Amino acid sequence: MSRSYFYVKKVNLSKVVALILVGILSAFLFAGVMVTSLKQTKSVYLHEWLSELSMNGYMYAFGTENHYFTQEYRNLNKEFSLSSLFLSTATNIRFNDVRSLIGTELPGFTKYDTEILIAGEGTNYSNLPIESSVPLEELLKERKGEGTAPPKTDAPKQQNPPAHSTGDKKVVFIYHTHSWESYLPMLNMANNPDENKATSSVSNISVFGERLKEQLENYGIGSTNDKTDIGKLLISKGLNSDSSYKVSRQVVQQAMAGNQGLQYFFDLHRDSARKPVTTKEINGKAYAKLYFIIGAGNKNYEKNEKLATALHEMIDKKYPGVSRGVGRKDFRTGNGIYNQDLSGQAILIEVGGVDNTVEELNRTIDILAEAFSEYYWQAEKVNG
Repeated sequence: MSRSYFYVKKVNLSKVVALILVGILSAFLFAGVMVTSLKQTKSVYLHEWLSELSMNGYMYAFGTENHYFTQEYRNLNKEFSLSSLFLSTATNIRFNDVRSLIGTELPGFTKYDTEILIAGEGTNYSNLPIESSVPLEELLKERKGEGTAPPKTDAPKQQNPPAHSTGDKKVVFIYHTHSWESYLPMLNMANNPDENKATSSVSNISVFGERLKEQLENYGIGSTNDKTDIGKLLISKGLNSDSSYKVSRQVVQQAMAGNQGLQYFFDLHRDSARKPVTTKEINGKAYAKLYFIIGAGNKNYEKNEKLATALHEMIDKKYPGVSRGVGRKDFRTGNGIYNQDLSGQAILIEVGGVDNTVEELNRTIDILAEAFSEYYWQAEKVNG
């Protein structure tokens, strides 16, 4: 054999090795880009397709060995294709969802991506809860009425010891990601048309978290109401309100680490909608409405949905119209997770709106405590 032959073989082998290395590096680079996309992008289509990809890939491989076994699966998943995956990844468009064609072009249209799982009385896509987006500088302003104790209502308090008790065990953790959210009547600003003024570092949603804690303990359920000022922490860290769930996540994680007995996690919020949407009258008394929100971007969302659904149904049975229903939100319409990946028994609860009074809110908190206590002790009975 000639020397040139070995030279050609050596060159070809070098090219093959180089191509293999380039291929491996490209694969790692692609995987890195996809993982980064999952963490940073708000393209829910990418999340949905990648979650389907592993199952489709597995079934495809299995089907090469047993075509009969996967025939029905293929019939049910004809729309799956790599071309559709790449299209949705690059453009955020899906052929089977017309909303994806115009959602990014029309201001405010993305709120219709929220899925209404259970529509309570009067709930539709025109009056879904509005995510709070108050400039942090507003949180530094003093509000009229701050520091005043909320008036008492005629809501009944249990005088007798509860039939059941968790003893010294705390099982419910209540916290407030948007701790600054308040109510205009509570701040002596009932006639103010600007909902952004309903903020306070003192008289805010945490007051009603304390009310919920007290009422749950009246039912024998040990609870904790965390009053961490998330707004103050954001300002001190130089962050904006988009990072509020990251900060409150640390609060929840610290609580879980310090008390492994915690089972339920309620993040109380206040809707920015006005009074006609957030108020219900029953037998001459007005109540602030509730709305349960589930983050679809985590592995626990189905468990969390069961809890929210059960609470809605219990409330709707005794107090029709007080619960606006249950909604599922993903990365298109908000945080998408809401720290609910930390537990299968975590929900976000919108309690009233900017115009609701302390009396209306307290009545509703008492209803929520009543419903949850019924749910909790039923679950405890089933679990022995």
